[in-house]
Amino acid sequence: MNKRVLAAIEKKLTEKRDQILSLINKEEVDEIAEVESDNVTGDIVDTANVALEQQILSKLDENELKKLHEVTEALKRIEEGVYGKCVSCGKDIEEKRLVAIPEAKKCIACKALEEKRRVQ
Repeated sequence: MNKRVLAAIEKKLTEKRDQILSLINKEEVDEIAEVESDNVTGDIVDTANVALEQQILSKLDENELKKLHEVTEALKRIEEGVYGKCVSCGKDIEEKRLVAIPEAKKCIACKALEEKRRVQ
């Protein structure tokens, strides 16, 4: 992989990381503000709606944290000089795949095999 493509991918990963971090921080602030403004004045339906919303927020946080972990791992692989190698088979990951999904850590063949196992 040439240095220009790698630099563009690293920039894209850094932007993704920063975007996720800003979303997580915004959601935490919004959640705190919501709890402060509610002061539990309402009926049981309101309480149930708040509980459901908090469950959704926690799930979003979980997904965002997972994505943040994947992006951070990819940036670490760039630093270590092993970015672009499949963590399963060790072969080069196709450049088109890395441009499309910069946090990818498996080649298409290994990822397809993983998905096939997951379905079964």
